Amino acid sequence: MASAYPAALALLLAGWLALLPSALGRLGRRCSANGLRLLAALVFAALALRLAGGPAHRVYYDEFEHIDIARHLAASGTFAETLVGGLPGYDVLRRPTWPGGHHVALAAFLTLGGGSFLWSALLSSLSALFVFWAALELFDDERGALAAAFVWAVLPLAVSYGRASDLTSSSLFWIAASLAALHAREREQGLNAFAAVTLAYAVNVRPENALLLAYGALLRAPLRVLVPAAAAAAFPAAIALANRAEALPGYSASTTEPLAHLARQLLPNLRWLAERAEFFLIVIPAALAAILKRPAARLAALSAAFFLLYNCFFRGRFDTGTEDRYALSVLLPLAVAAAGALGPAAVPAALLAAGLAAGGAPPPDAEREASRRFLERSAKLIPERAFVAAFNPPFVREVTGRPSAWAFLILEDLPRFEAERSRVGSAPQLVLYKDWAWRSRPEEAARLETSLSVGYAARPLADNGLDFLVLLTPTPRAPR
Repeated sequence: MASAYPAALALLLAGWLALLPSALGRLGRRCSANGLRLLAALVFAALALRLAGGPAHRVYYDEFEHIDIARHLAASGTFAETLVGGLPGYDVLRRPTWPGGHHVALAAFLTLGGGSFLWSALLSSLSALFVFWAALELFDDERGALAAAFVWAVLPLAVSYGRASDLTSSSLFWIAASLAALHAREREQGLNAFAAVTLAYAVNVRPENALLLAYGALLRAPLRVLVPAAAAAAFPAAIALANRAEALPGYSASTTEPLAHLARQLLPNLRWLAERAEFFLIVIPAALAAILKRPAARLAALSAAFFLLYNCFFRGRFDTGTEDRYALSVLLPLAVAAAGALGPAAVPAALLAAGLAAGGAPPPDAEREASRRFLERSAKLIPERAFVAAFNPPFVREVTGRPSAWAFLILEDLPRFEAERSRVGSAPQLVLYKDWAWRSRPEEAARLETSLSVGYAARPLADNGLDFLVLLTPTPRAPR
């Protein structure tokens, strides 16, 4: 899994890139010259909109975890994330809890000299191209397809996550590409291989993208398209089963109660979607098109499937934290469907979308952003070569440049951690980083502090009234 899986994904991605030019030739033949110019301008404008705002972290643990995994892949080809790292000679790695599609592509981009923010912004912008392509194939309405792509390109929530470094933009890109590939294949049978490879990669970016296989079956895509994609889904399925066996968060018995989560989250999520004015230009035209046109109704069914799936997830309430990112997977099929009704009002719709976008994207989470600023300012206070014990070590290493260790690992085997860090010449002190991740695990945090109190004396190092850095200095009786 550590080496064969990313290698297989790299070959799959290379195959997709090889097939892409001929597939785009289909788009060139379907679109007028003026339409292509407008589409290119739209994609470049979407990219400029995202780049102008600069990076904006939103999913603070996941973003840095993904970057860590991609860097391992870029450096060694190993599919792993770091639990303990930052000093040469002492790394503790584990199998990631994610499929590897996003990480393999990001690793290739990092190798070419790009960065995670630029990668996310590129994918977020290019998803508008595939929204256009899918809509054009379905409705043969260039104006409607351009309007739908424009609404999606400037949607504040999509712009916001297009500036982050998690895998939201990556997943949306592959969902849009899959919809375009499936519907282009309906018109031109020679695109079977392109559709199969696109679907196969999409299901390896986020597990829930397996719903695209059901959508392909609904479109009566041939087995030569669905079978390779279903076979590729075996990898994320194996990762999910391994996570379940280890009872990791999101896979443990306490978090896999889908009906209870559905009952708790369905109405709040419907209300949240209904209260967001910027979604109206997607939801209302999509609903109208779904009533009048069968292709739009099928897209609405896919959107409903994504919506129900996220409602069954234990962290699927859209108005909590950064869970609003899941709403984007629900909205993307509707954005394509909206093209079926936007054609006659393409210009007013684009102007209204631009006006709604002028209000700006949602700001980053205030608590998480305060944590990042506090840690950046306080990094100089952390002793050189001292490990920081945290529940979000990738975040600590990225922000401070100091070695960091997963608090759970220290809690499980403190003597081994002590021996290994001593072997590589770490500083004798430890630092506890108490942030939002620490506060979310009060029992484990208390147990860790209790176990460390035997051999260390604690002293506050820095705080901002909410987050704390605590310096632990060995006492004379501490075993060294």
